[in-house]
Amino acid sequence: MILRHLSVVIASLGIAALFAQQDSEKGGAEAGIEEASDDFMRDELGVNEITAPSISQILKDFGGFLPIQFEIIAANPRDAIYGNRLQTSLHFGALVADGFMLTVAERSKDVQDIGRALIRQSRALGVGDRLTKRSKSLFEYSEKGDWHGMREELIKTQADVEKSMLDLHDEQMSHMISLGGWLRGFQLASNSCAQSYNTEKALVLGRIEIMDYYLDRLETLHPRLKKTEFVSRLIASVKDLRDLAAEATGRAPTEAEVKKMRDLANLIEGVALGPVDADGNILPAPTG
Repeated sequence: MILRHLSVVIASLGIAALFAQQDSEKGGAEAGIEEASDDFMRDELGVNEITAPSISQILKDFGGFLPIQFEIIAANPRDAIYGNRLQTSLHFGALVADGFMLTVAERSKDVQDIGRALIRQSRALGVGDRLTKRSKSLFEYSEKGDWHGMREELIKTQADVEKSMLDLHDEQMSHMISLGGWLRGFQLASNSCAQSYNTEKALVLGRIEIMDYYLDRLETLHPRLKKTEFVSRLIASVKDLRDLAAEATGRAPTEAEVKKMRDLANLIEGVALGPVDADGNILPAPTG
């Protein structure tokens, strides 16, 4: 509880900085995420395996959705620079999901590009030192064509950055990295299922307990941050998605419902990774 109260205090003190560019890097010593001290911290911060969905399992579930929508992955600006840690965290998670799906499609060159983008984004989050060794392993697996190894390395990359956020007592951004991965995976999966409907896959999309978890994490953001147009729109859109999924409780969402989920997922990703000003106002998307 002490750590939880501390995270609230830190969030209050740092709210103005959430929508300011973060240029400094914070180092961190390499440590296994399974150590007892880390387990204690994760439990205190509410990210234990009982309450939090496993990003590893989420991505593996979404990895079965074929055909993969490559145009959506290509549209994700890998070199995007955000002026706030919230969107940088969401983008990091999205890149991990993109990379995972690209390993499913066995596109080595694209996976390497994702790896480089993850290094840049981790530096923006102030934890770039943690990814040096991990990125080297990712590239080595890529050169060997070891697709399973690449998938596992991407998951470990996400876990390393999440752990670094916990080391910095940045609980909220740790959750946003996980949310970013789920949102992107859901977008790719729902677009795939809408194109080639399958009842069993539709059941995966209808898991409202995962949506409830991430909505709960969004609700823990600082009240002043939640009042911004960006966060309020993000929360409202995820709630709409959750309500749609709830209509299919006890059964698989229909093809029509899956198409609505796809449209909502595309909308949510457009908000999550779209242009936002320093006050959290949503800006018009660039044209041309």
